[in-house]
Formats: sequence, structure tokens, C-alpha cells
Amino acid sequence: MTQPGPANTRLAELDALRGIAALAVVVFHYTVKAPEILPHVVTVEYGFPIGNYGVQLFFAISGFVIFMTLERTKSSADFAFARFTRLFPAYWAAILVTTAALYLLGASELAKTSGVIATNFTMLQGFIYVPAVDGVYWSLTVELAFYLCMWALWRARALDKIEAILCLWIPLRFVWVMFPVLPSLGSKLLLVDHIAFFAIGIAAYRVRMGMRRWRDQVPMLLSGLITVAMLDGSDTALVYCGTAAIFAALIAGRTGFLNAPVLVWLGALSYPLYLVHQNIGYALIAALEGAGVPPLAAALAALALALGLSQLIHDLVETPSLRVLRNLWKARRAQPATEPA
Repeated sequence: MTQPGPANTRLAELDALRGIAALAVVVFHYTVKAPEILPHVVTVEYGFPIGNYGVQLFFAISGFVIFMTLERTKSSADFAFARFTRLFPAYWAAILVTTAALYLLGASELAKTSGVIATNFTMLQGFIYVPAVDGVYWSLTVELAFYLCMWALWRARALDKIEAILCLWIPLRFVWVMFPVLPSLGSKLLLVDHIAFFAIGIAAYRVRMGMRRWRDQVPMLLSGLITVAMLDGSDTALVYCGTAAIFAALIAGRTGFLNAPVLVWLGALSYPLYLVHQNIGYALIAALEGAGVPPLAAALAALALALGLSQLIHDLVETPSLRVLRNLWKARRAQPATEPA
């Protein structure tokens, strides 16, 4: 068993898992979803439908990381600024790159109007029912709702009761099923369709830090499994069990093999890769296939382009913006202490 560590301990395997999740989503989109978006596209002979569940793995990872982040957060402003610097610079770059690439690749039908693009810059489009510049942005709405809910629990000093809260929170999804007239915005803000997967990461973090044992987490995890099985079906229930097993192995120290350099590199690119791969990939696949390129070669070219763009955004936007903005924030927070009385 991995021994409990300080709250700021970071597991490299989490980054590798994030990279695997992103790659799974990419392969799913290129081999399964492309024809649904651009009907003239022909996919490879064998698809990868299970890659659709990579987003659920993302949510579990976020549950682990955000709980860890809040435990070392000193103020609401610190938390908000940390999330802003982590999400927005790369996201803004992805919006601009995606829009430009769609026109360059001759897929302007996938591009959005200037008003929609401007709204997307707020990252609030999902809450106000405005189309997204790229379909994958739907999960950012879920992430923002999760941050808001967890911040509210942190402010209420209720994180130490998170297991009991989640045992009630997860089945709350049944309320929207039984009463479909309830506002859908409420279900978005409470992320009732997805909280069960975030709970896996939260449970794992609490076990890792020695706050709970796995047997203490059974009621919460069982609540998630029952809800997912009844409302999403057996396939998603199996994914739920598999995700929980992955985190159990992680906490037990049995995932060291994930520290392979290629997986760590992929993990570093996971966020920009997730943001830029979908519509750009569809457009490139359509353009190449229209020029006579075989579907497999077109899909591999789209993957190469997505990785290349992700590396550029990571190197030129994500990393430097994190460094500069967070250094400025630290300097600003330290300034009152250095001023003369």
C-alpha cells in the first residue's frame, strides 16, 4: 500500500492516465464519430468505441486532483486564479486555432459565427445553451460545475463529510429522471449525470491520504455503481468498475509502469490535445480522403496534426502563461507583507 503523503504530493501516474484518456477519446472520434459529423468521411474498418469513455476517466482524475487542490488552498481567490490559469489560456488558443484551421481545410460548415465564438471565450456556453466551437467543449461545462460545487463545499467546511454528501448527491440524478420538468440548468450545475465518476477520484484521494479505508468508501462507490447501472446501462457500469479498479491499483502503488516517458509526454499534452483534435481532425480526414488518401492514413495524419498543434499550444501558450501568471499572482499576494508598516 502506498503510504499517505503530504497534501501537495503529485502522482506522475495521474498525468499518464490523463494522456491515455485523451488519446482514447481522439481515436474514438477519428474511427467512430467522424462520419456522423461529415457524412462523406469513411472511417477505418475497425473502430474504437470504448474510447468514448475516456472522458469518464478524466472526471475521476479531476475528482482526485481538485480535492487535493482544495486541501491546500488558502483562499477562494487562489483557487479561482489557479483554475483560470490552468484552463483558459490553452482554451483560448484552441478556439483560435480550431476556427482558423477549419477555414484553411475547407470545412467552414463546422465553423461557428463570431458571436458564438465570442461567447465561447467565456467558457460558459454550455450553461446558456450556446453552441460550442468544438463538440468536446461540453465536458468543460461539467468541469466548471464541479469546481463550483466543490468550492461551495470547501467554503462550507464540509469536505470532511464528503462521503456522506456524495451518498446523497449521486442518487439525486433520479430526481431529474422522475421529474423531467425540472430545469435542466439545475442538473448541469449539480452535474448529476457525472458526479458518480468524480466520486471515484475523491474516494481514492481520501484513501491515499489515510483519511479513509477502501471499505469505508464502499457505500459511496456502491451508490455510484447502482445509479450508473440503472440509468446508463451495463456497459457504463463496467466502465465505472474498471475506473475504480484503476484507482485502487494506483493507490496500491501498482501503476509504476505508467511512468513511461511517452505516457508522461502524452499526459503533458492531454489538455490541448483534447481541445484541438476533434473538428480539426475531422476536417483533415475529409480533405485527405477527398484527395484519394486511404482512411487509415488520413486518420494517422489527423492524429499527427493534433499532436503537433497540441505541442505548440503547450510550449507557446500553456506552459509560459502558467509560469508568468502564477508568478505575478504570487508577487501580488506577497506584496502587502513586504510593505512598511
